[in-house]
Amino acid sequence: MTLRNHQIVLSIIVTIMSSKASRWTRQLKTIMDIIYSSEVNLTADEIYMKARKKILNISLGTVYRNLNKLVADGFVASIPRGHVKTYSKHPFPNVHFECAKCRRVFRVPLDLRTSELSKRIGMEVTRWDLHMTGTCKECESKCT
Repeated sequence: MTLRNHQIVLSIIVTIMSSKASRWTRQLKTIMDIIYSSEVNLTADEIYMKARKKILNISLGTVYRNLNKLVADGFVASIPRGHVKTYSKHPFPNVHFECAKCRRVFRVPLDLRTSELSKRIGMEVTRWDLHMTGTCKECESKCT
């Protein structure tokens, strides 16, 4: 996602959050910025460590509360990575690749529209997820 698209998505989310009966706090915005600027899925602990660099007194509990809120409101996706949840921008159609060696999760740019899928399978598709597993380039290069 380009920086321009990132800014547009965040401004839409701010507008929606502002219209709801919820607070748009500095902590929430920081967490959103961290997730939407990352090219890989992040765990709550990774988000917490990055957030601490911007807000020294933020607690892990605050990070979890805000992540749960963002997932519930549909602004962030929660994707399992082994026994740990990871968080990703774009809660709508997601394609993820998980490295079986280092366990990192990468977003894959694949555009399959729900309307196309609905036509192909003859059923109404409202959301879909695809999770692939294999070896990432970095781990593959270590093996050779």
